Amino acid sequence: MGENKTILRDAAYVIRDSSRIERDSSVAVQGGSIIDLGKTEDLEERHMFDYALDCHGLALMPGLINCHTHVHETMIRGLGHDLPFHDWCDRLVFPVAEAMEEEGDELYYNLAQLTAMEAVASGTTALVEHSVNFAKRHSLTIARALRDLGIRGAVAKGAEDFSVIDRGHVGSTEQQIRETKAFLEKWSHDKPDDLVQAWVGPSGGKRTVGGCTNEALIQLKELADSYDTRYHIHWAGTSQEIENVRRDTGLPGSVAMAEELGILDERTSLAHCIWTVDEEREILRATGAQVVHCPSCNQICAIGVLPLVDLLERGVVCAIGTDGGPQNDSFDMFRDIRQAVLLQRISLMKADAITHAQAFMMATESGAKILGIENLGRIDPGCLADITAVRIDGNPFLTPLYDPLETLVYAGSGGRDVEMTMIDGRVIYRDGEFTTVDSEEVITKVAEASRRIRKEIPL
Repeated sequence: MGENKTILRDAAYVIRDSSRIERDSSVAVQGGSIIDLGKTEDLEERHMFDYALDCHGLALMPGLINCHTHVHETMIRGLGHDLPFHDWCDRLVFPVAEAMEEEGDELYYNLAQLTAMEAVASGTTALVEHSVNFAKRHSLTIARALRDLGIRGAVAKGAEDFSVIDRGHVGSTEQQIRETKAFLEKWSHDKPDDLVQAWVGPSGGKRTVGGCTNEALIQLKELADSYDTRYHIHWAGTSQEIENVRRDTGLPGSVAMAEELGILDERTSLAHCIWTVDEEREILRATGAQVVHCPSCNQICAIGVLPLVDLLERGVVCAIGTDGGPQNDSFDMFRDIRQAVLLQRISLMKADAITHAQAFMMATESGAKILGIENLGRIDPGCLADITAVRIDGNPFLTPLYDPLETLVYAGSGGRDVEMTMIDGRVIYRDGEFTTVDSEEVITKVAEASRRIRKEIPL
C-alpha cells in the first residue's frame, strides 16, 4: 500500500459508465487503480493524497477502447479511398508494406508510437493492434513501442500461409506457427507488466485476399489456447468471401465454417463479421465469440453494414474499432462511436435503432470484455485507472450541455475536446503535451519516411 494517491478533483461530471453520471465529483486513484469517488470534501476526509489534479470544468469518463487497428497502415493515411477493395489491397496496401521493409524496425516503432499518440490525445486508453502483412515481422517492436508510450492493449501477431498477392510476406504453415510461438514466448519473458498483451492474429481465411488455410487457422487457435491468450481475426468481411465459402463448402457462410473448424469461443474476436445469416448469429451467441464493428471502414471500403441491432439483441458482445489509417484516416474513437449509431439508423430507417448509451458501452465495457479485463471500462472503485477528461466548460462545441454523455457521443471530438488521458493511474497526455514520448521527434521521423515511401506507391 505504499503507492501514491492522487485525487482527480472537482470534475463537473463523472461519467461512470453508460447509465451512471455523477455531478460535481472527484475520483481517487492509488497506483493503477480507482479506489474511491464522491464529493471532494468526503474523499479528503477518507484519504491523504500525495497529488491533486484540478479537473474543474472537465467531464471524466472511462477511457475508450479501440478493438481493431493496424498501426503500420498509418503510413498510407489519406490515400486510395476511391479504389475498389481488392485494387486497394493490390495497388496500395501491399506495395507500401513492401517498401516499408526497407525502413526496418525503427519505422514500425515510430508508427506505433504515432498511432498511440493520436489515440491517447483523442481519449483512447487501450487499442488492439493487428499486425498483418509484413507488419507481423515487427510485432515485438510494435508491442514495445506501445508499452514504452504507456497505452494499454494487445498486439495480435498476424499469420498468412496463403495469398493471391504474395509479395514475400507469406510463409508455410509451419513457419507461421513457429514465428507466432516465438512472439508469444519472447513477449512473455520481455514484458515488465501486463499493460500490452500478446495475442494470436491470423489475417483471415484462405478465401480472402490473403490469410490462412483451414489447417493453419486450427493450429493457431490451438497455439493461442496453449498460451492462455486470445485469438483475433478478420472474418466475414466481404460478400465475395461468403460466396466463395458457400461455393467451396456448402456452408451458409464464414461463421458456420469457423464453428466447424473449432476456432470460436469467448476468447475469439472477429473484426468486421458483416456477412452472416440468422443461424450464424446464433452461433456467435452460443460460442461467446465477440464482434468488432468498424463502421467508418465499412463505409469507406464499401463492404457492407453489420447487423448490429440483431447481434446486440441476441446478447453478442460487440465492440468498436477504427481499423487502420487508409480505412478511416483517424484513430479518434468519438467519430466511430457516432458512426456506429448513425449507420444503423440510416440502414434500418429507424431513429432509435441504436442509442448513444449502447454505442458508448460498446466503446468501453464491451471493449474491456474483448481484452478479457473485467475491472476496466467503468469508473468504479477497484477498476483500473484508465480515465479520459474532456473539456466542457467554455467549450463552444459542447455548449449548451444538457446531458454530457449524449452530447459527447453526437457532438464530441476526441482530438479537439480531450484535455487529459490517464492510463493505469499515469497521466500520459495533458493540455496538448505527451509525458512519455518525444512527439516532435516521432512526427518528424514518420514524415521523413513517408516522403521516401511515397515514391514507391503506384498511384
